[in-house]
Amino acid sequence: MSWNTIESDAGVFTQLIRDLGVSGVQFAEIPMLDSLEELAPSLYGVIFLFKYNSSDYAGNEPVQGAYDFDYPDSLFFANQTIQNACGTLAVLNTLLSLSNDFPEEIRLGDTLSEFISFTAAFKDPVLRGESVSNSDHIRNVHNSFSTPEPFVLDEKTPDDGRKAAEVFHFVSFVEHEGVLYELDGLRPTPIVHREYSNDSRDRLTFAQNIISVLQKRMQLCVNSGGKFSVIAIHRDAIERLEDLRQQGAITDQDYQLECSRELQKRETWAKELSMRRQNLYGLIFELLKQVSSSMTDEEFADHIKIAQKTTLERLKRRN
Repeated sequence: MSWNTIESDAGVFTQLIRDLGVSGVQFAEIPMLDSLEELAPSLYGVIFLFKYNSSDYAGNEPVQGAYDFDYPDSLFFANQTIQNACGTLAVLNTLLSLSNDFPEEIRLGDTLSEFISFTAAFKDPVLRGESVSNSDHIRNVHNSFSTPEPFVLDEKTPDDGRKAAEVFHFVSFVEHEGVLYELDGLRPTPIVHREYSNDSRDRLTFAQNIISVLQKRMQLCVNSGGKFSVIAIHRDAIERLEDLRQQGAITDQDYQLECSRELQKRETWAKELSMRRQNLYGLIFELLKQVSSSMTDEEFADHIKIAQKTTLERLKRRN
């Protein structure tokens, strides 16, 4: 069974890890890099989406930083060994690395705890990547967030014409033992950014380091057309609010207000996810047949072919 494409969306990623059994962490869209500083007290890392450029992967060194073939055993890294899984892989590489640094805050649950125990026996990133790809449970959870397609496409349709500039890719940035790492499943090993060291483990410095490295990366990605997406990984907002209230850092009134806002956001996420998972195309198809009842069978078949072609073009742009 294949892996389907899922959207780069904070609500999708948050529910994905919930369905995998993870608690204590969530995701947030970052419209402006400077807003990462506001999240600094609870920030764990970021997922960065950008246009894939094969030339960036052609050399012996990454476009930024340096390969670290002797990275710590406590840093989890798996290669991407199957298409359409890079978003989920970026999330897994990040969470499984962070769980060592924040075991009380990031609670992996049974599924990922068993997975990390199983893969602890080998450090090879290809084998770990294959372990992700071969996990039925992880794949099924991932695929549950894909949007149903309205038309069955011809499986013989060639995909060779898809341009590399139309392909997007996910990587993540985390801090481990005071060092900033980039986890890219298409690379042979984690990338270390030693110029952004943080020996004091200061959270604000960490956020500022990520801002700096992403600003430079965006400048280097000259062929991206400015199409980037940054999603922060941070502590569960309600759990953090509860801690702040117990510490006396916020009033009960502020706690109730902020919790209400957070719950409203989660309700919106739930509605959006429900709509993504609903397959309403059967109903739409019947309505279409009624509207097109005056057409001949040949005319209707021609319209279906046009719709299939349009769907294929949209899939190419999305993948």
